[in-house]
Amino acid sequence: MVIVYRSNTGFTKQYAEMLGKAEKIKVYSLGQARELDQDTEVLFMGPLMAGHIAGVDQAVKQFRVKGVCGVGMSPASQQTLDTLAKANYVPNAPIFYLQGGWAPKQVGWIKRRMVNMVTRSMRQSLRAKGSRRTPEEQRQLDFLEKGGSFVAFENLDAIRTWMKDLK
Repeated sequence: MVIVYRSNTGFTKQYAEMLGKAEKIKVYSLGQARELDQDTEVLFMGPLMAGHIAGVDQAVKQFRVKGVCGVGMSPASQQTLDTLAKANYVPNAPIFYLQGGWAPKQVGWIKRRMVNMVTRSMRQSLRAKGSRRTPEEQRQLDFLEKGGSFVAFENLDAIRTWMKDLK
């Protein structure tokens, strides 16, 4: 198996490279992966865009996708995973989710505006709390306003366990 990824701001690429190094398997960007055989077994990783894992449809057409991982801004939760599974059907393949980050300076104004529209009510309610914000709420507000990364090796545990079970 190999890892094939698509990344917009680098968070998915970071996860793909960390996982590849830990599991001693090759990692390819979706563009580089065009040289791979269609029978190649792949774990596909891609960023979320409006609930859809970018590039997953292309990967399913090109390879034998054994697993899929979406990388987004939201904290990992069962609700996020359930929503992701409904919006991204991949036959006979589990879907994973990892919290990546937000890099507003690395995306175009349209994406920045879309994210700002989606997160507006959350930012407003956090701001309204003023000095009553918890440290976690302050981190969330800072993240939404300025960006940041939640990429961490330990977030890969579920995927690594799944990969070991495949062997």
